[in-house]
Amino acid sequence: MKTMEPLSEELRDNQYYVSLLDTLIEENDLDLKHRLLKADTYARFINEQAGLLMDETIEYIGKHEVSFPVASSAVVEQWKERMFQ
Repeated sequence: MKTMEPLSEELRDNQYYVSLLDTLIEENDLDLKHRLLKADTYARFINEQAGLLMDETIEYIGKHEVSFPVASSAVVEQWKERMFQ
């Protein structure tokens, strides 16, 4: 089993996924973003989802023994299917 590299500061605070999720939501469901912004819950939603994706990515790395980019791509694709299909 591979030992995980220490996470960078950006990954530790989920900023990688916060930016990515914001972009994905804008591209795939702008109406969702507007509804969440109007309800003043967009930042909380993005941060919760980013934390979830980080947890899933770490679990995926451990289970499949792959690099962060490979695991992250797989997890993000699964998230997009759940959100936008």
